[in-house]
Amino acid sequence: MVSSDLPILLVGPGGEPRGRLGIGALALVAEAEARARRDNLAKATAILATLRAHVEDAGYCITDKALRDAQRLVQRARRGESVGDVAIAVQPRPGRPDPVPPGLEYHPAAAGGTPSMTNLPTSPAGAGFFEAERIYPNEDARNWYESLKGLDDHKHKLLLELELLLYPDRLEAWSMRHHEGKVLKLCKHARGRIPLVLFEGDVGTGKTALAETVGDALARSNPPRRAHLLKINTQVRGTGLVGEMTMLIVQAFAQAEARARALGGDPVLLLLDEADALAASRDIQQMHHEDRAGLNTLLQQMDSLRSTQLPMAAMFITNRPGSLDPAVRRRAALTLRFERPNDAVREEILRSAVPELRLAAPVLERLVRITGGTDKNGKVPFTASDLTDRLLPAALRLAYAANRSLTADDLVSQAESMTATPPFGHDPRGS
Repeated sequence: MVSSDLPILLVGPGGEPRGRLGIGALALVAEAEARARRDNLAKATAILATLRAHVEDAGYCITDKALRDAQRLVQRARRGESVGDVAIAVQPRPGRPDPVPPGLEYHPAAAGGTPSMTNLPTSPAGAGFFEAERIYPNEDARNWYESLKGLDDHKHKLLLELELLLYPDRLEAWSMRHHEGKVLKLCKHARGRIPLVLFEGDVGTGKTALAETVGDALARSNPPRRAHLLKINTQVRGTGLVGEMTMLIVQAFAQAEARARALGGDPVLLLLDEADALAASRDIQQMHHEDRAGLNTLLQQMDSLRSTQLPMAAMFITNRPGSLDPAVRRRAALTLRFERPNDAVREEILRSAVPELRLAAPVLERLVRITGGTDKNGKVPFTASDLTDRLLPAALRLAYAANRSLTADDLVSQAESMTATPPFGHDPRGS
């Protein structure tokens, strides 16, 4: 899991450690930004109010001067400036002991030592926002990436675009080498692009597989750097409460940015599958006002990505490109369109999946024909996942159940009994 939001440490009048707030600096800014929009407050005012509320909830009080000092530290930390520890001075409430109340964590030094800031471990951040972080290079990801057939052009374009987005200095160095020491105006323009790649196309065409494995190819092409993938959890949509989706989106991006800062130069890929769930077009008449607010917030967060100066890029996946808001599509630095595999690609998938069978040309031709855009298949060919996740496992099960070897006839019989997955949104009851 992500574990790198900047902790807000609490210290007493003499600078002695008192504990730590249960919220980090970046998450606090995200909460304050949502509060500012909800209550029509200036951002600085919202940060002050949010800070005070968390300190009081923790069982302490804070002077106005200490609160303003803390506000400046938090804002500097949010901008990525080096501030050391984000520590704020607090006092116990009058008439109360100096507690370690709910919301605080405090771990004293080992016996004989003096408590210090290093004794306050960072807590996992990002839980609920992301699935488990994936780190590359990774052999399983490499094998999966290399097994994706018919996507060589997409792989090339994606790797090249990610390099340009994540490492703009390399583009400028290229310009200086080839243009008499000058940085082309186009290179400066490229630095200002939003680091967003769209993956769009029908179901089962390899969009998610490529997005989840390209980190391995990226890491291997840029040693010794590792690459990191943060896949946004669908829970970021929230439960429908007013302002909830907006706050969750802001916090998710804040946590991703915190992770990128902590990695010290390793690239971070932020993946949003089924992006149309968060970025549906505002032209949809029945769109709820919370969805509109969430989309506007998502656009703002994407705009802010290009100003972070961090090696971060977002990848949005959708099966319904027509449903994405035009503002999202305009922001994409690269759009990759995924189609169902043609005859040649389906043949290669089948051949490479069972090389031990040494499928003869007539058998391959028959399989390609059966899995093509026939009437049986609703005029559309099998998707790549139809072949790898349905047809081939079904043939394997057939042979295993009969306790005999797998044969070409197993593949043919299963292909004849199956139909292609309908295009996304297709109503099988229609004509």
